[in-house]
Amino acid sequence: MPDIKSVSFDTSKWEPIEQLDERILWRNDTADRLSLHFFPITPDIPVNLTAITELRDFYRQNVVQVGGGLVSVDVLSVKGVSAIKTLFKFSMKPTGMRYIGSLTFPFANFSYAIKLDSPEYGMTGIRDTLVYTQVMKEIDPDDPYKGWFEDPYDRTRKDPLMRNQSEDENYDNQFPDHPLSRARRYLTEIETSLEFTDEVLEAASFHPS
Repeated sequence: MPDIKSVSFDTSKWEPIEQLDERILWRNDTADRLSLHFFPITPDIPVNLTAITELRDFYRQNVVQVGGGLVSVDVLSVKGVSAIKTLFKFSMKPTGMRYIGSLTFPFANFSYAIKLDSPEYGMTGIRDTLVYTQVMKEIDPDDPYKGWFEDPYDRTRKDPLMRNQSEDENYDNQFPDHPLSRARRYLTEIETSLEFTDEVLEAASFHPS
């Protein structure tokens, strides 16, 4: 059976703060947290990774139930291994948002998850306000928030916390220090440097029960 040491990626910009058999935790100088998790059990994902609509429904339901909002769910291949890439958002008190980005690698008998926790700090809401000002001319003046909050995959949904237009990846370059931009950038860096041992690469593929 592979273990937590069977996965590696560049952590040179991170300081380790905890190392257990099934979890390693790092932090950086911008209040972000990075963690690697190893689960030596069959993943509890109920659908095949090729069923993208059902997979997104599954993750959306889970995050909405705990008070969060869905930003994106995608399936991709990282170094030849299928991965689920997710981005969620959660409200912070008294203001601001926390973004949780993850890469999950499910196999038949185990899985790995790499998670980024990026909170908003300082003056909050700047990205939302500036992008809203840019696009508001395209929005119905009789309903100034029409089309601003939308589920990325189902426009009929009306959840308590939803993705807004400013969270589109196209705006990341304008706001590189925003927590969502940071989370996406970290995930991309991890995808680039990620390495698996042969034991992982040769393991049985995930199939939902």
